[in-house]
Amino acid sequence: MSQERCHFHCTDGLDVVFDLQGRAVAEEYLRPVCVSVAAELMQGCAAPVDWSAWIVDVHDAYGQHVMTFSFAEVANEFDALTALAA
Repeated sequence: MSQERCHFHCTDGLDVVFDLQGRAVAEEYLRPVCVSVAAELMQGCAAPVDWSAWIVDVHDAYGQHVMTFSFAEVANEFDALTALAA
């Protein structure tokens, strides 16, 4: 189970939250980390936000695109659909 440093950037195409530090994650845990990253951002935002266009864009330590998950997709797993409607 090798781990790779990945960065979990969040964006809606206009605004962006960069993950400058990244974290070491094994491939099988990428999706759960995306769920956690999206949930933390949704829950930590004080202002009402339409999260429906937001994505978690995962890149490796070399800047190569690894995968993308929509907040709507990960919200289903986190049971945070109400956060999308905020």
